[in-house]
Parts: sequence; structure tokens; C-alpha cells
Amino acid sequence: MDEEYKRKIDEIFKRVNEIDHKTSELSLMTENDVVKLLGVTNVTLNSWRKSNVLIKQKHYIRIGRSIRYKREELLNYKNN
Repeated sequence: MDEEYKRKIDEIFKRVNEIDHKTSELSLMTENDVVKLLGVTNVTLNSWRKSNVLIKQKHYIRIGRSIRYKREELLNYKNN
């Protein structure tokens, strides 16, 4: 293999490792899991989402029709 080819392969694997590291840190939770974690009701959680107490893309994301909450963001919010 020539050096240019090796360098490109190294760059690709470096990017893959960075992506893998980022996604392994992201822990998504269902609404029921969040209710148990925070000790609130589904109604309260929905109210927080609709009134922007919990912010879309920061605290939760939509995947199709499902909503998944970001565990680390919720824990950081809870500690503030």
C-alpha cells in the first residue's frame, strides 16, 4: 500500500472511533424510564415538554413518532 492510501484509511478509522465514542455516551430513555428516574408523572413530563421546560434537541429528540430523552442532559438539569 502506498502512504496516501494508508493515511486515508487511518483518517476513516479515526472518524469511526470518534463517532462510536460519541454515540456510546448518548443514552436515550423512554418516557416511562424518565418518569421513574425523575419521580414525576407522565402528565408532568408532557407539560414540561410543551412549555419548553425541557427543550427539544437538548433534553429530548423525536424518532418518528417516539420521543426519547437524553439521560445525561436530564441528570445535569436535575442537579442544577
